[in-house]
Amino acid sequence: MPGQSVWPKFERDGKRFSKIYSIASSPSDCPIVELCVSRVGWSSAYLQDLPVGGVAACAGAIWLMTIDRLPTRPRLYIVEGSGIAPIKSQIEWLHEQRFDRSVWLVQANPETPDELPYREVWRSLAENWPQFHHFETVHPESILSVMNLSEFDIDICAVDDRSGQIRDAVLAKGAKAEGVRSESFHAF
Repeated sequence: MPGQSVWPKFERDGKRFSKIYSIASSPSDCPIVELCVSRVGWSSAYLQDLPVGGVAACAGAIWLMTIDRLPTRPRLYIVEGSGIAPIKSQIEWLHEQRFDRSVWLVQANPETPDELPYREVWRSLAENWPQFHHFETVHPESILSVMNLSEFDIDICAVDDRSGQIRDAVLAKGAKAEGVRSESFHAF
């Protein structure tokens, strides 16, 4: 399903550990999965340092930020950093399904605003899919005042407590609570 996650299992210094990573690719790419990995700690370094063709054992797929059918309302995605992964999977799947409602992506990477993951993918998609709109920003809350948020189903994916802060902001700007989902991720 679009937005599923896997749970790679690692070993480091004789200790086993794991961390959940959202799948960034569309389900149509299965059995190959794409992960969006920011190098911010030992688990991401482990994945990035795997040689081409290297293998990491994984549990999953796990259902967290997924969609299981075509939505009936326009979609608004608000993401920061590598939180784009489950959202990329969903957006690509919606495009493949010829979803005919508006899809808005508000993407931020506050620490490194010039390094937005998949920037060229979004620019290309915006040129070829009239329903898709992409906004790059440092502060995702800044775009919210110009939109009627009650019209959208909203998914938010950001690091640590930022997800909750953004959720509070969209609710304060008129989003319907039953139409808002949020997921946070942690860097280690």
